[in-house]
Amino acid sequence: MKMKYKLLALYTSATSAMFIMPHAIGEETSRDTHSLPLSIQAQMNLGQAGLMSSFSNGDTFGGVQWRIGQARTTIGKAKSASSSADYKDDTSDIVAPLTVQHMLSDGRSLLRFNVTGTLSNGGDNEVQLDGDIGRMDAQYIRFLDVNTMLSFGVFGEQTDLDIVDAGTIKRHGAGLRFDVINKFSDHWGATLRTEYSWGKQELKVAAGPFIRTHKPGDDHFYLQSELVGNYHNNDFDKIPEGWVLHPVLGMQFQRNFLEATADSFGTVSSGEVGSTENYGTVWGHLRFEKEARPNTLSPSVVIGIEQEYVNDLDEYVDEPTYAVFGGGISIMQQSGNRYELSYLRHQGLKQNRSIEAVVLTATWNL
Repeated sequence: MKMKYKLLALYTSATSAMFIMPHAIGEETSRDTHSLPLSIQAQMNLGQAGLMSSFSNGDTFGGVQWRIGQARTTIGKAKSASSSADYKDDTSDIVAPLTVQHMLSDGRSLLRFNVTGTLSNGGDNEVQLDGDIGRMDAQYIRFLDVNTMLSFGVFGEQTDLDIVDAGTIKRHGAGLRFDVINKFSDHWGATLRTEYSWGKQELKVAAGPFIRTHKPGDDHFYLQSELVGNYHNNDFDKIPEGWVLHPVLGMQFQRNFLEATADSFGTVSSGEVGSTENYGTVWGHLRFEKEARPNTLSPSVVIGIEQEYVNDLDEYVDEPTYAVFGGGISIMQQSGNRYELSYLRHQGLKQNRSIEAVVLTATWNL
């Protein structure tokens, strides 16, 4: 199996975390939902609309980070070796996101904590990256009403990768994240995520009999937005009874800022293509989910397409279009705890890049 998004798979699981509690309570309780705290009502409403999944899903974010990192490494290797090899990227990941969330006494606010570990195995190509990534998020979430959510948080991250037979890449960083979710009609809602990360990278690569070391600052700004639909059998009779269809239209943009510093040989440089790097994609997905009661299994499937509209790092791997497909199975307990096993693959249509991830998710509500 080959996969490619480390941070991403991690978030994908986190998203389900928020989606579980509302559903579980909504299916299970006989009380009128208006008697429940606002945070639960809002999670039920936004979760059923497919918007909580978009909030915590890190598939797109993680994939972007991996593509950028792999592209930088490939460009560096190709330039240093003056190589004309046919470069390809393939990655397989196992991701384990663990989430805990706690409702505050006002009934409309939550504290959410997430720790995600990712083990990555690169394909046997000209440039192969293996290693692990860890990230920890702490967020304060406030629901203004049943249709609107605001979230602010901080995070820390650590990356430790091996460039097989060539060197190592380490990065540690921290940053701020802000999210907005709004359901603006019976069938549609929107999400917005912005993030800024301050980081430091340490690159060590073989240069003949010596080791070249470079430690530049490595910051990034990330923006992601999605328009998410929500349709059932009573909307379109082609949708199976008991299932919900979520059409999703999305976009993301990331700009990296790389510090110009001297390496161990005294050469001053920043990134492989300059002091800034831009990467952006748009996508369309169809996500099908079975609505299930607590303590019963719920399957899901997703298919879609993703297209790059800007990529400053595509010098050696040209792969602008991806088919996206996957699925999973989850179970919610009466307490609102949720567990999920899922698989997602991004397959480049030119066969130059593929990424797949198996995600094991656990979410607890305290």
